[in-house]
Amino acid sequence: MVKKMLMQGDMWSFLFFVLLFIFGPKLYMWQMMYKLETDLKKLEGYSKKAEAILLKRVSEKPTKEMKKRLEHFMDFFISEPVNLDPAGIINKLDHVINESERKFEEFALELDPKMKKNDLPNVMMGMKGALGTVQIFKIVRHFILMSKKTNNLQFAMILQMQLPMLMKIAKAQVQATRALANGIPIGDTIGPLVAASFKTKEGTEIVKDVVVSEEKIEGRKVFVMKSKGPESRLGQQGEAVKQVIAKHKIDYIIAIDAAAKMEGEKTGTVAEGVGVPMGGVGVQRFKIEESITDKKVIVDALIIKQGFIEASIPMKKEIYDALEPTRDKIKHYLKKAKKKNVLIVGVGNTAGAGNTNAAVKASAELLKNDWAKYAKKKKDEAEKTKKWWKS
Repeated sequence: MVKKMLMQGDMWSFLFFVLLFIFGPKLYMWQMMYKLETDLKKLEGYSKKAEAILLKRVSEKPTKEMKKRLEHFMDFFISEPVNLDPAGIINKLDHVINESERKFEEFALELDPKMKKNDLPNVMMGMKGALGTVQIFKIVRHFILMSKKTNNLQFAMILQMQLPMLMKIAKAQVQATRALANGIPIGDTIGPLVAASFKTKEGTEIVKDVVVSEEKIEGRKVFVMKSKGPESRLGQQGEAVKQVIAKHKIDYIIAIDAAAKMEGEKTGTVAEGVGVPMGGVGVQRFKIEESITDKKVIVDALIIKQGFIEASIPMKKEIYDALEPTRDKIKHYLKKAKKKNVLIVGVGNTAGAGNTNAAVKASAELLKNDWAKYAKKKKDEAEKTKKWWKS
């Protein structure tokens, strides 16, 4: 009797193993697709929210025509130049990027032909934030539908592993859209903000969207450069640096920018180095490096560390608080520098950062609401962790 029961148990175990082998992957696939589609709905919500933020920035009561035009523009793309022969690729990239800026400006004016001149840069930069959010949604949707269509478990698994990070980026893009469209400083604004803190006058617009002023710092003549604010701009800083070097015979540059930190590093830490600390596709950086190499210009670099998501959302207080330590390091560089002609360059998006030191406090005022939200979120997370440990 016992032997018979054991044999039946073995049979049921074997049958269960066979059924699991046949239907297990399908059950796993169904479960995975349910989770992916749930997250896809959240991503769609993020993309719609980013579009709504941009439309509200343009008009309090957006029309159906405006919504339709924006939806159409969210399919915008840039065809990269052929790089099989790398000679001249920088000039080609430069041209394509300038053309994309022209297209963004045209579309912004299509949304509102009567748009004020000072509002245009913010709307254009907000469009880029919204476009990034929508593209994440479309890419994730594409791979989910491909996984379902081909019943490909590997596709779904890879997407499931990547999705938590993509969700964070998309959520950050919504915050970035709000900040850029409304001229609120983001993490990347810290470079221009440091430069503005040394400027006593607006200065001259040496190239489009880049201003330079001659200042006296630590008893010596210094040129200070940043993108023209407080609107959301990046400007052609590479071309501007090239012209300033040629015109004023610059032999020493101090560059300041935000930079991605490693996990475990503290946000707002100031690090010292050499070279041009500039991101992007590399066109403007190439122009600077070409100029400093030809003229043998010394470049000291300061970076304010922050997470790559922190760089695109409204500036955290820890990043803003790095302003004074960075200023102190620049003053120290100027005191010991033996070179005659010095240029300080604040690299980054100048959203919410004006062109003089009088605007620095105004930037902090713009961030007060976001700082309060960050503080509350941090407190809630600490309390949640505390409760978890107690339980």
